[in-house]
Amino acid sequence: MNAVPASVSSVKPRKPTRGEIRRAAIITAATEVFLEHGFGAATLDEVVRRAGGSRATLYENFGSKEGLFAAIIAEQCARVVEPLQIVPHAKGRPEDVLYAVGKRFLGVLMHPGGLGLYRLVSAEGARFPDLVTQVFDKGPKAAADHLAGYFRTQVKQGVLALADPDLAARHFLEMVKGDLHTRALFGVPPAPTAAEIEACVRGAVATFLNGAQARQGSA
Repeated sequence: MNAVPASVSSVKPRKPTRGEIRRAAIITAATEVFLEHGFGAATLDEVVRRAGGSRATLYENFGSKEGLFAAIIAEQCARVVEPLQIVPHAKGRPEDVLYAVGKRFLGVLMHPGGLGLYRLVSAEGARFPDLVTQVFDKGPKAAADHLAGYFRTQVKQGVLALADPDLAARHFLEMVKGDLHTRALFGVPPAPTAAEIEACVRGAVATFLNGAQARQGSA
């Protein structure tokens, strides 16, 4: 198995402050409540009961139930984008970099919490149209933008041959998802196995690079 390039490895996080710990606890509890009951039936009292603290602390951090919901979605978007944030400057072979990116990207999307929030956003899209736009901009679009930056660097170095790095980034991320994400969202049995996820990512990398790698003498 190819080693994960050090340049796309997770950076050791700093120790969070007490306020950040409290905020994270509220978001965790709220995520559980929203996923279990949906936005309409979820109550802030239940969130406070699970997270501890008070309503005053919740309002101070998020302002309202809608603000709390938006914060939860922003948190999920950040998790989707995190594996790609430093990709534009990643070193190593493209197959290693793309494998590491693809594995982490699909892992976040296939996490039960991520799937549940995706369904929740889809269900509440009509109620929060502005939030849906933010989800797209901060999630899928941001992820593709980071990867496109890496592709542009590789094109300049003569490693990859891509006419449109932005389009290529979107294509690659969709290839990584394959049909596994749709199956998981719809709950179509059987659930994708770890072996299927591994094969999907490696297949996407191989297929993509087969068409994207610069050929000798093509310059």
